Amino acid sequence: MADPSGSARSAKPVSVGEGSCANAAGLAGGTDAVAGVAVGAAAGAAADPAGESGVAGASSGATAEAAVSPMWRSSFPAMGTRVDLIGWGGNGMAIVNAIVEVVARHEDLWSVFRVSSEVSRLNAAVASAGGGEGVSRHLAESAEGSHGLVVSEDTDRLLRDALALAEATGGAFNPLIGPLVAAWDVRAMRAAFVAGAPLPPAPSSRVVEAALRASSWGLLSRVGERRWAVGVPAESVGGVDAPSPRLDLGGIAKGYTADACRDLAVSMGARGVLVSVGTSSVSVSGTRADGSPWRAGLRDPHGAPTAIAGVVELPADGMASLSTSGDNLGPLGDARALCAGPVSECVAERVSECVAERAADLRARETSRETPGGGGRIFDHHIIDPRTGYPARSGVRQVSVVASSGVLAEALSTALLVDPSIDVSDVAARWARAMGAPASAKVVGLVRAAR
Repeated sequence: MADPSGSARSAKPVSVGEGSCANAAGLAGGTDAVAGVAVGAAAGAAADPAGESGVAGASSGATAEAAVSPMWRSSFPAMGTRVDLIGWGGNGMAIVNAIVEVVARHEDLWSVFRVSSEVSRLNAAVASAGGGEGVSRHLAESAEGSHGLVVSEDTDRLLRDALALAEATGGAFNPLIGPLVAAWDVRAMRAAFVAGAPLPPAPSSRVVEAALRASSWGLLSRVGERRWAVGVPAESVGGVDAPSPRLDLGGIAKGYTADACRDLAVSMGARGVLVSVGTSSVSVSGTRADGSPWRAGLRDPHGAPTAIAGVVELPADGMASLSTSGDNLGPLGDARALCAGPVSECVAERVSECVAERAADLRARETSRETPGGGGRIFDHHIIDPRTGYPARSGVRQVSVVASSGVLAEALSTALLVDPSIDVSDVAARWARAMGAPASAKVVGLVRAAR
């Protein structure tokens, strides 16, 4: 979960009204939300270069809708991003303030940046236990000294979802990918690429293998009623000790939260509602006030920050949750990225060699050859494939999925970003069997990298 720039609690009480949310008029002919990565605001609102702000607001028909039934809308910071709400029916002020409380509670439970969160407590237990012992002989213990940590009902459900989806996707979605992200120093990689600076050196194969072992989703286990533990990997790799596993539910928490906020609004009398959490997760119920469907614009990752590649009407085939995952920098595959030094240091022969290397086996293409500038490695992507431990080579820049659940939609959009061959229907069916509830999903947008 992103480091929060603001707390949902600090936003209460929330004002509700025509001017309290960014106006998306003119986007895709009246789009209520824009889903994607690095989405900028539209119609006079400032673009967000960090790619975290969403756009949700009135369409060009808002005036006509208001005459049919008053609409309420609001926006507030939370989960390191922004939550946007628009709806009609019920007491808008009461609904929005109740939603603020739900988002604040979820952030308290799942933020890896809050030491008191249940996720942080699980991680702290593993870190204090240390490595070097087998999973079967050593599981994390809570501060109370009992086996595992007893968590809330919401966290228990989200952890069961995460484990079932990791298994259903063959590990393409992985809530324990933290050690790999740290090994590759993805944040520094992104910052260097944006600045046009040399990319940081890649980790050695031994470091990657150690991080890969620490990132195994099989280390997460439910050891009792609402009781969870994270194991530690058993062996070192060539003298490199495996780091502590690190649980992070940020990959599905926003989808869970968007659905929870939507359902709460409906229970409080909303007849139609759209919830957008950070643009990546959109959840709806009913229709707009004039009876027309909610519409979400899918960002064009090859275009300007406000460019729209397509529009999805929601619900779609009865599925009311939309998730978009993407590479908001683009593949690190141009001349600047192929060489970890200034562009001028690249030579035509080396660029050709780099391109040819992409045809090798996925694990063999571990980006281990140095560039002429020295010290650099070849990166294709800043998205790490949790199954191999190396940057993804899928050739996909953005994936949008609609599903019957925000959690399912988020896990699938993440998994498809590293492996577009995944059978979406099969994953939905396997997750449905594991969770004991019907589920469905489909891809509504997939953008491949330009070659």
